[in-house]
Amino acid sequence: YSYKNSLTTTITVTKTPSRSKSKIYLTDGSVVTLNSETVLKYPSAFTGPTREVYLSGEAFFNVAKDHTHPFIVHAGKMNIKVLGTAFNVKSYSNDKNIETTLIRGAIEVTLSDRPSDRIILKPNEKLILNNTTFQKEGKKRLTPLPEEVNTNYSLTRLTHFKSNDTTIVETSWVNNELVFKDEAFSDLANQMERWYGIKFKFKNDDTRDYHFTGVFVKENVFEALNALKLIESFNYKYKNETVYIY
Repeated sequence: YSYKNSLTTTITVTKTPSRSKSKIYLTDGSVVTLNSETVLKYPSAFTGPTREVYLSGEAFFNVAKDHTHPFIVHAGKMNIKVLGTAFNVKSYSNDKNIETTLIRGAIEVTLSDRPSDRIILKPNEKLILNNTTFQKEGKKRLTPLPEEVNTNYSLTRLTHFKSNDTTIVETSWVNNELVFKDEAFSDLANQMERWYGIKFKFKNDDTRDYHFTGVFVKENVFEALNALKLIESFNYKYKNETVYIY
């Protein structure tokens, strides 16, 4: 659906439900692939000096080059500025981390609560932010440093499923694969909720910290759970579109 803002530019809002993906072709030639349970807000036509969109969820951006009009993605606390490039952004409100992974080109990231920091990513790098306010541990200072109440972030490499494999964990969803490597069960459950359109509830807190590595392509949720049971010991019950883990 669309609505008009005060500048009379029509803003389009696209939402993808669970178990589905969609592809959006923007007027500048950029292509955006949306993962499940994702919302993208974008203008029907880009006007002014920048091309700005707003993301909640996960999307893969293939941005058309236009050096005079930077493309900016607003995703939670993260603002990603590019000229022409391909990158993935994952910003779900119920995930503990927000991340962006650069495939090619260059991107510049600023954080809404750390505006003086400019983080430049190179290809194959990933930026990870805590999704909650980061409190530095240690002795309390009378005058807190700005960093103590601002977002914590780290820069790392993207994840190859195997050292001799071209499969990239962060972007595998674009190819309809759910790939996970040393993933905590609690984090994997969030992904499986969006993948299968169901809910997970942990009745045994110890199981949240189980770690799994694997790939799901055409498996249904029961085949997936039974495969995970071969790795770690747990039981599950399915009722009213909810999986209870024991």
